[in-house]
Amino acid sequence: MEINNLKTFLSVAKYGSFKKAAEKFFLSPRAVSKQMDQLENELGVTLFQRHQNSSELTKQGQKFIVAAQDMVNIYNDELNRIKSTKHLNQQLLRVGFSSANQEVELQHLLLLIFQKYPDIQLDFMQESRNRLLQLLQVGTLDIVISPVYATQTNITDSIVHVPVRTGQLLVGVSKFNPLAHQTCLTVEDISPFYVYYYSPYDSSFMQEVVSSKFPNQFPKDHIKRCSSLELRDAYVATNNGIGFYPSPFLELEKQRNPMIEFLSLAKPYSIFYASSVFYNKNNHKENVKYFINSLQKYELK
Repeated sequence: MEINNLKTFLSVAKYGSFKKAAEKFFLSPRAVSKQMDQLENELGVTLFQRHQNSSELTKQGQKFIVAAQDMVNIYNDELNRIKSTKHLNQQLLRVGFSSANQEVELQHLLLLIFQKYPDIQLDFMQESRNRLLQLLQVGTLDIVISPVYATQTNITDSIVHVPVRTGQLLVGVSKFNPLAHQTCLTVEDISPFYVYYYSPYDSSFMQEVVSSKFPNQFPKDHIKRCSSLELRDAYVATNNGIGFYPSPFLELEKQRNPMIEFLSLAKPYSIFYASSVFYNKNNHKENVKYFINSLQKYELK
């Protein structure tokens, strides 16, 4: 079974369009259609109902998504493992981060490692938090930078996390929203609104975080994923809903969003946030140990 056919299938399923999937892989729609024909012939089932400008998954297609994603993940994991074995040099540091804000934090932290290892080789990956932690567990990554929200983390015993920048979640509301004139909000103030969060991946992690922090306050269908920071901020700025923003990046958020007011949320709900470094305690590479030890000198802000 061709891995490229599986990747194309997942893209068509995500975008609901052969044309959009073709654009992503720099193919023609005809080439995408041919790939899907090959996959359907190999499986012996129809995966899509094809329309003039769109495609719709059949029931068989919907069931096949999970298996296709698993096969692609296994392939990617093995490919990463093979690539990593070509770089047994202890100087290589493989780093994962989960969002744009975490990439900013990562740059500050890498100043520490460059002090001792100016010629260090770096390899980066941006993925969902849960996926990064899986790769950290199997040794594909050395370090992961991702948030901790003081909710269930699903971390194994071998994975340790160190907070490097702590704060709280602020509520972002449009300056056209009457709530923007208040100094502090309650959950009752914001519970009627849609909550928009950013994740470039088809992940429900942040939906689970919001539901866990504010039980029974927001219906799950009111907690909506946006595939980019810009899209999330546009919805909030134009008063279509609210968002949660980490206070350690407040100045950066203010520069990005002149139409959004950032307000504190009253207790008793948990609004803890930390940008954290995750590592596998069974990883004995010298540069990883140095990186972790250097965190003790890092000034928390």
